[in-house]
Amino acid sequence: MTKSETKLLIGIGVLILLIDILLMKYWVSKIQPYPWMSDSVESHKLEIFGINILIGIIVFFNRKKLSILFFINTIVCYWIFSFFWNSYLENNPYSQTIYDFKIDNRNIQLRISENPNTYGIYELNPNSVDSLKVIEMGMNEKRGDSIVLKWWNGKIQEMYFYDDNLIGLPENPNSIELNKKE
Repeated sequence: MTKSETKLLIGIGVLILLIDILLMKYWVSKIQPYPWMSDSVESHKLEIFGINILIGIIVFFNRKKLSILFFINTIVCYWIFSFFWNSYLENNPYSQTIYDFKIDNRNIQLRISENPNTYGIYELNPNSVDSLKVIEMGMNEKRGDSIVLKWWNGKIQEMYFYDDNLIGLPENPNSIELNKKE
C-alpha cells in the first residue's frame, strides 16, 4: 500500500466517522429515549451492526481495502450511538410535578411528568388499601405558556394547565386552582 493510498484510506475513514456522528445524533434525537423505556441501546444493536456489515460486504466486492473501514465502523458506530443515547438521558432527566386540589370533598392529585411527557389525575383515598384511584391518564404537550393535557375517550379530549389552574376537567369544566406539592 502506497503512502497516497494510506492517506486516502484515512481520509475516507474520517469522513465515515463524521457521517456516523451526525447520523447517530439525529437517530437518538428522533427516538428521544427516557429512563423507563423498554427500548434500549441493545435493541438497536442489530440495526447498527447490520447496516455496517451490509455496506462492508457490498464494498468488499469493489474495493477490499476500503471494506475493512466498514467492518471496524461496526464497533465504532455502536460506541457513538451509546454515547449519544446516554448523553440524551443525562440532559433530559425524568421529572414530575404534583398538584393537589379538591372537588366535592374528594382529594384529587394532578401529576405532570417530563420525559416522558405524561400526566395522571388520581383520587386519594386515605382509608383504602390502594390509596390512589386513577381518574385520567394521558400525554401532555407544552403550548405557549400553558400545558395541554390530552387523553383518548373515543376521540381526543383536552384539558389545559395554566398558571396553577386546571381548565376543562370533565367533572368540573370551570377553572380549578391547584396547590403545588413540595
